[in-house]
Amino acid sequence: MASYFNDIQAALDTRLSSYSGGYEIAWPNTNFEPEANQTFLSPTFIPADTVQAGLGENGKDNTQGLYQIDVVYPAGSGRSTIPDGLADHFKRGTILSYNGLNVRIRSVSISPALTEGAFHFVPITVDFYTYTDAR
Repeated sequence: MASYFNDIQAALDTRLSSYSGGYEIAWPNTNFEPEANQTFLSPTFIPADTVQAGLGENGKDNTQGLYQIDVVYPAGSGRSTIPDGLADHFKRGTILSYNGLNVRIRSVSISPALTEGAFHFVPITVDFYTYTDAR
C-alpha cells in the first residue's frame, strides 16, 4: 500500500521541525495549550487534487497542495521576523524527501494577519507539488 499523502505531510512536517528558533509547534490533532506570552507555530496540511500527469494507465500522478504555517505570537508585541525566516526555510525550489518521495516547493507567500484575543496570527502559505506512481 502506498503512503504518498502521509509521506508528503511528513516531508513538510520534518522541514518545519528543523526550523531554528526553539519555537514550539502546535501539531494538528494533538493537545497544545499555549502560554499567554508564547510564540509558536501551527501547521495545516491542505492537499489539493491529484491528477494524472503522464500518459497511459501507469502514467505518473501529480499531487499539489498547500502547507499553511500560522506564526502565532502575543498580540500587541509588534512585527516579527519569523514569517521571513520561514519563507527562507521553505524557499522556492527546495526539494524535501521522505520515504523515497520528493516534494518540491513551488512558492511561499504571506497572507493577511489576524489578531484574535491574546494572539496575533500571520499565515505563511507553502505551495508544493510532487509526482508519484499511479494509484
